[in-house]
Amino acid sequence: MASPPSLKHPRILPVWPPADRPCPRDCRAEGTPDVPVRDVVLIGASAGGFGALRRLLGGLPAGLPASVLIAVHTAQNSKIRLPDALARFGPLPAAYAVPGQRLTPGLLTVAPAGQHLIVTAGDTLRLHRGPRVHHARPAVDVLLRSAAHACGDRTVAVVLSGCLRDGAEGAAAVAAAGGVVLVQDPADAREPGMPTATLDRVPDATAWPAVKLGPAIADLLDLAIPPGPAGAHRPVDGIDEALWTAVSRLHAHAAAQQRLRQCFDATSPLAARFQARAAHTTHAAQLITDHVLPIFQPEAHRRKPSPAPSAGPPPDDDRGRSDRDP
Repeated sequence: MASPPSLKHPRILPVWPPADRPCPRDCRAEGTPDVPVRDVVLIGASAGGFGALRRLLGGLPAGLPASVLIAVHTAQNSKIRLPDALARFGPLPAAYAVPGQRLTPGLLTVAPAGQHLIVTAGDTLRLHRGPRVHHARPAVDVLLRSAAHACGDRTVAVVLSGCLRDGAEGAAAVAAAGGVVLVQDPADAREPGMPTATLDRVPDATAWPAVKLGPAIADLLDLAIPPGPAGAHRPVDGIDEALWTAVSRLHAHAAAQQRLRQCFDATSPLAARFQARAAHTTHAAQLITDHVLPIFQPEAHRRKPSPAPSAGPPPDDDRGRSDRDP
């Protein structure tokens, strides 16, 4: 197990490009060391991971300038709305992923039960009902491998408590692409299988107790965590951060409208009204993301045009495994 290294990197603000998002290595400020922009955080969990998520998310600051994608092994018939629970753990809003959604900094994007979440070219999210991987759908390996292929060294992978070894191969793909791998310390995990398997597969991964993982992620992004209770809101600093916060709040509002829509029969006028509000709010967030935020990025941090990355590899096939959710 590697000892915790110094995680500080000079901050380079991520930008908000159109769909043909070019490589982040082209957006270095003059005179800055050649370090990757870390703006995609991937979190995987299974048995025992819910408590670990609560401690991790409570340590993240509001307005996080990174997209957070979460895959948790969840039975398809589960009555728990995972985004509602995760949003209560810290200051970041949460919502289920939808096909075609773009990566959104400051938002916890959650894989729905029964569907794999993958990242494709242009930072676009896709959902599919492919075969279970490690008996699970969504699977952590599928998410991590796709993000490693699409986002490369921009990624930070975090593997939390869980049985067996889901996440280990995906974390290895993230490390091979130049990303960073963190795991919950197996001694801190209720089920140490997934963190232990990841450490075996990625010996340079860094292990932390769950309560330290939020600050460790923020440290990788070079964010100062203000003193005070975990999850306390800090003042917004600058136009770009204000816009990040606005986008994340718009997505949270859209998710709330969708939850209200589900309280009514599909034929009800109220259901249609809430659906329209959600669509309108999501569209507003996307307009800010694509057309407003680039205006306020420092010139030195703008990305130069380059070809879009190729689509990710096909998802793992697990036809020989059990068809039962964990």
